[in-house]
Amino acid sequence: MLRKYEFCLLLAPELDQDGLEKETASISEIMTSAGASVIHRELWGRRGLMYPVKKKKEGYYYLFYIEAEPEVLKKIEDGLRHRESVLRVLSIARKEFSGLIKDGKS
Repeated sequence: MLRKYEFCLLLAPELDQDGLEKETASISEIMTSAGASVIHRELWGRRGLMYPVKKKKEGYYYLFYIEAEPEVLKKIEDGLRHRESVLRVLSIARKEFSGLIKDGKS
């Protein structure tokens, strides 16, 4: 049964705009190749961190809203955690996406 998930990723601050686009496209590919459907993705921007993460004091927050089978989550999380530019991964199960997605763009 397909379920809805929100992935919040903290990406390395060294990425420039082109690098950020390539990295998020690659992350989308990891998700779709694992069997998920990417519904929406959204850049929250570069922000300072309360404490250093992998010796970084800043990072880019990026949200992905996906639909997937529960057993696909482990594959996605393992694929993301092995990427150098991904500092942290948080996945949250959602009942609905309404109100979370600001526009229809992905």
